[in-house]
Amino acid sequence: MVQVSKRLVVRKEVPIDNSKDLINSLDLALAEYYCTNEDFDKGLEVYRNIIPQLFDYEKNAAINKYMNFAMQYASNKTKDKKWTEAVELYRDIMKFSGFPVTVYKNIGLCMKALGNADLAIKFLKRFEEISPDKEDVYVYLADITYADIKDNVKAIEYYEKALEKNKRNYSIYNMLGHLYSTCYQDKYKEKQIEYLTKAFELAPNNRIVVKNIAYVYGKFDETQKADEFYQKLMYLNPTHSDLHSYGAYLVKHKRFAEGFKFLQHRFQKEDLKNVSFPPIFSNKKKRWNMKVDITNKHILVHFEQGFGDSIMFIRFVKQLQKLCAKVSVVVQNQLVDLFNDSKLGVDIYREIDVPNISYDYYIPMMDLPIVCGTSPDTIPLADGYLRVPKSKVNAYRKAHINDNDKLKIGIAFEGTMASKETDRDIPLEYLYPLMQMPEVEVYSFQVDDLSRQMDRIPEDAELIRLGKTFKNWEDTAAAMMNMDLMVTTDNGVMNLAGALGVKTFGLFNRITEWRWFKTEGDDIAWYKSIKPFQNPTSGAWDVSVAKVLEEVKNIQCQRIAKKIKGQG
Repeated sequence: MVQVSKRLVVRKEVPIDNSKDLINSLDLALAEYYCTNEDFDKGLEVYRNIIPQLFDYEKNAAINKYMNFAMQYASNKTKDKKWTEAVELYRDIMKFSGFPVTVYKNIGLCMKALGNADLAIKFLKRFEEISPDKEDVYVYLADITYADIKDNVKAIEYYEKALEKNKRNYSIYNMLGHLYSTCYQDKYKEKQIEYLTKAFELAPNNRIVVKNIAYVYGKFDETQKADEFYQKLMYLNPTHSDLHSYGAYLVKHKRFAEGFKFLQHRFQKEDLKNVSFPPIFSNKKKRWNMKVDITNKHILVHFEQGFGDSIMFIRFVKQLQKLCAKVSVVVQNQLVDLFNDSKLGVDIYREIDVPNISYDYYIPMMDLPIVCGTSPDTIPLADGYLRVPKSKVNAYRKAHINDNDKLKIGIAFEGTMASKETDRDIPLEYLYPLMQMPEVEVYSFQVDDLSRQMDRIPEDAELIRLGKTFKNWEDTAAAMMNMDLMVTTDNGVMNLAGALGVKTFGLFNRITEWRWFKTEGDDIAWYKSIKPFQNPTSGAWDVSVAKVLEEVKNIQCQRIAKKIKGQG
């Protein structure tokens, strides 16, 4: 047997393998495992730590996997409306070159959801610049520009670009028809109808499409088509806003009986936003349904919102008095003195007085035409029904009106936000020529001048500001009774002038508010003392004002002739 020396046996230790490559491979496998099993937070964190340590040949593959998983996770966050977390993920993706260009679009949509429209548009425009397939982003840009930036003209541009590859998308056609109608009023009639007709062909049972096309046909007085689409709308589960719109259309086209009934939906409109009605209207039990006999009842007539509405509809209380035992009226504080001094034959109250009034039923003021069975031919008291005591008229003249023989003209060029939204206001610059006429004195009845237009009149134009002297509407009325003529747009001042029977030139845009069904001739039906001057196209105020100037010159000539005749 051979003996082996123990000294010749060499024991070899196996070293622990801490190779960097193996650790990196293990980390990459774990990162992918975590992400595949939707533990994205842990997996993406591993990716972010390991990627800087990789060699170039490994790094690109790891980055691609990281971006794919991060995009998936960000998409999940977006679906869950966790916008900021999604943006953080997209921002991390952008640290690597070669990231998907859709990141710009996705960040833009997240920023839109977060209410940052400006930043949203910046990212979406960047996507538009570099994306080979950008048609869908035009829809997003259009939506944001329309809803958040409120730039309808730019929104139209984007929607029309979106149509290039979305020719079967009824929603885009509908938005274009709606925007052309809103933006340009009576202009581009063909485009408005063309786009909405196409939308209707693609979605004949879409309620919004049918409402929009009905409105446009009604706006252009194509009543046969408008009736057709409004009738179709009635079978498409119309909203209160839809029914109110139909009521406005009917009144505008002289169908008062139906129209004012549909206008009752104004209290339930879905798009009221910040509009609020008086608290009394929430009391359904006390509201008169116009069916219960009120012969021996006390009826409370309550104002709704605007001063102009109260001034316009207060005329009906005399007719209501014939139907019941007693009528009381609640109006805005600023109208109480004027209505009391007008001797309307009813008790006038403020809103804070309502809890102390004993009444049987109330009725919103704008429902009175229904009760009175009013038609366009039976509008009561169109010659005027409000009065101001002579003592107050004289006192106001002595305090604020120049004592001379000049023709005194009062002007009002803008109303509330509602008038701005419906293009009823006239830029003051169009009235400069009136202020520059010889032997004419122009007085402003504007209480508010938010855009400070009166501060920018030229040196050769004279404007006397009376608005700052008005404490309530009776002051306004007293001032008005000292004018030879009023020139005003569709606002509360115009309604007051008509209710007082003051000679007035009413300035109307091409598309008017629903109640003005008559804007030609010598009066506007609701008020006989108001002569209408309507723009031939939307915004063409220069044409209307030119006619007003000619009329003023005629008034001046008549005054001179009368004076000469008197001297002779």
